[in-house]
Amino acid sequence: MTVDILLMAVPLFLALIIIELIIDWRRKTGYYRLNDAYSSLVLGMVSRTSQLLFYVSGLTLAMAFIDGWQLLTFSPDNPWHWALAFVLYDFTYYWKHRFGHTYNILWAGHLVHHQSEDFNLTTALRQSSTGVFDWIFSIPMLLLGIPIEMLVTSAAFNLIYQFWVHTQLIDKCGWMERWFVTPSHHRVHHGQNDLYIDKNHGGVFIIWDKLFGTFQAELESEPVIYGVSRASNTFDPITANLQFWGWMLKDAWYAKSWWDKLTLWFRPTGWRPRDVEALFPVAKRNLAEFSKFDPKVDVATQRYGFLQLIMAIPVMVYYVLHFPGLEVTLVLLGFVAITMPLVTTGRMLEGKSRKPELVRLVLMWPLIALCLSLMATSSMLVFGGYLLVNSFVYFLCFGLYRDVHSPEAHSDESVA
Repeated sequence: MTVDILLMAVPLFLALIIIELIIDWRRKTGYYRLNDAYSSLVLGMVSRTSQLLFYVSGLTLAMAFIDGWQLLTFSPDNPWHWALAFVLYDFTYYWKHRFGHTYNILWAGHLVHHQSEDFNLTTALRQSSTGVFDWIFSIPMLLLGIPIEMLVTSAAFNLIYQFWVHTQLIDKCGWMERWFVTPSHHRVHHGQNDLYIDKNHGGVFIIWDKLFGTFQAELESEPVIYGVSRASNTFDPITANLQFWGWMLKDAWYAKSWWDKLTLWFRPTGWRPRDVEALFPVAKRNLAEFSKFDPKVDVATQRYGFLQLIMAIPVMVYYVLHFPGLEVTLVLLGFVAITMPLVTTGRMLEGKSRKPELVRLVLMWPLIALCLSLMATSSMLVFGGYLLVNSFVYFLCFGLYRDVHSPEAHSDESVA
């Protein structure tokens, strides 16, 4: 049911993004950049299957052990039970979110949402694919007796509510500021300013932050600087998801103390062994001289990135709708077919070579041909059609292949 609710919300999300983008363009506020918006949207698409896999599978596993030990009985036919489940989910979400900012291993599964150095409605869709422990925080609700269906549906509506608070176009919201999470509250949450870090963790209700000492109002004297203190500097969704895990693995490898190797994962966010810090120091960003990661690329690459998004969205929706019950081989094939172009295009928007994208287009044809016997006719038409259109768009944008690093590829068309 959660999948259906979120998919039904996708047209609304896209419509509101387009409206915000038009307002941003007319007011010339500069809240949108193609590369950053591309990164946020593709991370949202890539995250859908992994979140379904980790969250629902984790809850199902937990339920196998909890079944028979529930304290109460919640009925899906009782509207008051739904209301209580929604509030309780937001309470557990607050603690999941707060702990996600507190410990290295949980921050690794959450920081993707904070990597964007812009703040607009696409940021709301920027979700991690490695939040493998999120389901643990819902165990108290299962023990209380709330059915999985009510839990995951509450989670879906909680996520839908959070979409609208990712905007700079809405100022303070009057009476809502006292009880609910608003855009002003959530702008604070996404700030890397010392005053704003690790504040305002609520999903729907801001009262949890006010009760537990993590509330901070947005101040006119302290403009929000978005992003994370250790910048990712990538638009590649795979790198964005795995980068922090890689940093922790590297620290664990080079740490001399076995205690540090084993415990750094559970230490406060950003903690590193002293010997590793001395060997591989990470300078703290000077926010007074802050500048966004914004590589310059030619207009053809920007157009290709935009069109890649347009092509990928309907294919991802089709994949998510058909995800339940698919064989592992088809799940992996679909994931590769959708994810790889988003990775190679993301790297192109960083100013890197087009060669991997061209190689990917060439290699996908025989791969899909090999899977003819595995795919249903409808899937073959969708993925085959996607690859055909993708190949046409590539040559439409770039003509005969010229590498982005070749002298003739650089023209005065580069945009600021």
